[in-house]
Amino acid sequence: MDIWTELGRLAFWTTERLIMRPFTFSDSDDFWAICSNPQNLSFIFPAQASRQESDCLLVHYFMMSPLGIWAVEDQETGKMIGAIRFEKLNPVTRTTEIGYFLHRDFWGRGYMTECLQNLVDLSFTAMDLQALKIIVHKENAASRRVAQKSGFRLMREFKGSDRYSHKMRNYTEYQILKGDYDYE
Repeated sequence: MDIWTELGRLAFWTTERLIMRPFTFSDSDDFWAICSNPQNLSFIFPAQASRQESDCLLVHYFMMSPLGIWAVEDQETGKMIGAIRFEKLNPVTRTTEIGYFLHRDFWGRGYMTECLQNLVDLSFTAMDLQALKIIVHKENAASRRVAQKSGFRLMREFKGSDRYSHKMRNYTEYQILKGDYDYE
């Protein structure tokens, strides 16, 4: 089966506390709650100055091409609390980078680690991906811990231009290979 068909089949999946699903425009209020608060976004993209900008970002970056992009929904509250997505998916080499963010009110509860660990398992078992990569701002200690707890190894540290602010920043790159994955 090709990767796109598999991603279509896995448009919805769950963990113990979370539902991963495609974004919908009904996520607009929850997305605005994340995008309007700069504390939620210091390592992701600039805070949106208006509701219209937030809605545009939701549609263009999370809804237009939905395969490999999941809204993270808290099962208990039914709120969309974040996102996890494949970036730069290469269907030939079967590699991808993973990006994620979570509403600040849900930090420190293990939600993103739970989500990422499940996505790693699905990536290697159901999608037959060969390598996963995460690039994190070096000062983002919480995101680095999520990567490490999910089995990713530090590969390198480097300087690069932030894609949104275009300022030079320090980054860390983490990777996990299918052959190194522990299938428990």
